[in-house]
Amino acid sequence: MALSGFQQHLSQGVIQQAQAGDILAFETIYLTYADASYNLAFRICNNQALAQDIVQEAFIKVMNNINKFKHDGAFAGWVRRIVANETINRVKSENLLRLVSDDEILEQQETNLFGTEWLSACSDLDFLLKALPTMSRAVIILHEIEGYKHKEIAAFFGKSESFSKTTLSRAYSSLMEMTLDRGQNHALK
Repeated sequence: MALSGFQQHLSQGVIQQAQAGDILAFETIYLTYADASYNLAFRICNNQALAQDIVQEAFIKVMNNINKFKHDGAFAGWVRRIVANETINRVKSENLLRLVSDDEILEQQETNLFGTEWLSACSDLDFLLKALPTMSRAVIILHEIEGYKHKEIAAFFGKSESFSKTTLSRAYSSLMEMTLDRGQNHALK
């Protein structure tokens, strides 16, 4: 099975050619990661036009900063981080996020997010994710799908680690409520 998305790897030669200014190497980078970048941006912002703008801006940043890539980690991860940062910055600037205060976060209780099996019963997770507020959707996608740690997510938003944990907990609670509501509505039909 062929790798897709950010799992695809480019040769060091292509990256080095792009660092030397080779336009065809930049095109290869774009063609390799554009779809994955769009999917990440769209899953967070839930707006096609905004996701396209984010990808365009992210790849401009990739091109302008490619010489800062030091070959000490995965290039795909470096591109993904640029896309994630650009997405978060754009949804913040578009006032699509409601940031939670640290005081509000401290009032939340710790919960075991993975102690239930409700998520495995979700038949249409994509639909449910789109129904979440942008902040909740962003954190759950960055943590659960993209694999970012709470510390990294907190850094994206300029908040504490507990912000990420609490937002994720709230997102799970919302998903659970929506799932239960959908199950009850489906049973009533």
